[in-house]
Amino acid sequence: MKRFLYTLCVILVGSSCLSSCFKDNETTITLYNETTITGLKLTAVNRQVHGQTSTGKDTVYIKKLTTFPSFTIDHDNGKIFNADSLPYDCDLTRVLINLTASNYTGTLFIKDKDSDDLIFYSSTDSIDFSVPRIICAYNTNGTLFKSYQVTMNKHLLPTNKLIWEERPLSEYPTAEEKKRAEWESIVEKAGLKEFIGAARQEAYAYSLNDELMMTNDGGKTWTAEKLDADDSLLPVEEFHLVWYPLENDLEDDYVLLVGDNGDRTYSKVWHKFVVNSEYGIAGKWAYTPLETYNAYYLPTNIVDMVYYAGLVMAFTNLGEIYISMDGGITWRTYDDFNFPDGQEIPGKFTVTTDGSFVWYKDVEQGKVWRGVAMAK
Repeated sequence: MKRFLYTLCVILVGSSCLSSCFKDNETTITLYNETTITGLKLTAVNRQVHGQTSTGKDTVYIKKLTTFPSFTIDHDNGKIFNADSLPYDCDLTRVLINLTASNYTGTLFIKDKDSDDLIFYSSTDSIDFSVPRIICAYNTNGTLFKSYQVTMNKHLLPTNKLIWEERPLSEYPTAEEKKRAEWESIVEKAGLKEFIGAARQEAYAYSLNDELMMTNDGGKTWTAEKLDADDSLLPVEEFHLVWYPLENDLEDDYVLLVGDNGDRTYSKVWHKFVVNSEYGIAGKWAYTPLETYNAYYLPTNIVDMVYYAGLVMAFTNLGEIYISMDGGITWRTYDDFNFPDGQEIPGKFTVTTDGSFVWYKDVEQGKVWRGVAMAK
């Protein structure tokens, strides 16, 4: 905030000095109240492209984006956004933009990502647009401003091709397995029936009578969760849980729970918003009913599920990978999202992710594959 106050004082003092100088020369200057941004264009965006060397090793290289989408300005609601999404592999943490404003608008500022500080906009300074950012357009004497929220959209589905490579068993990430074992021990000591899964701030388990329980203090206390549908629809068989930060509010989480309730028809899908931010409103678990017209449902033979590359991937014991890009409402299979080539689907396997890759382990044979989403 100090940076902004200093800057604003400079603007006001400068305006005053200009007015005085012009007055001495019997000339007046007109101050305008325009606070309008008229355009935003991308000028530089990097892509982090996954590829392979001539020897077949995985590599990541930087490539410049050459085709830029246009941005829409909603002046009534103070929104600036691109309707045509950027490619998935765009690095939005360092973006150059060119802002234009009306001829009578004063100075443009960008609100700091982590504080209330306002920083001078410069077309040569990179900006982190991995989260929506606020741009303020001030009038010529700094007494009025209009704020715009700028959101840069990029594709959630990275590619339509999943490449697998067999790796040594020792490379398989074990962090999730260790975390799960710790929680299972905590749940058992608490006298609960079964551990379900853990999000960033909360963990979940079933009580002895299959009531959905939650803890947010490491398992010291457990409370019954609120549901918006009958608890008979809760998945008590083949259930799996994943969570991920909300795209436009990285402090809050989206938790997805799927599984079978015993009727063996299709997986029951539940979700919850976990509010970690100071002013958020906590939600209860919501059931996603299967509409009669929705042919894209999740079957019941799910062995494992992960959140990877902006989408949820559910692996079945029939060698299929179901993908959801809308929080579990619809599920689809894609031709090039398959299990490792030539791999006979074992009776038992596990899947995990380290953020950059999907890892698949054949528990029976002790073999491991690493998968990465790549463009064709």
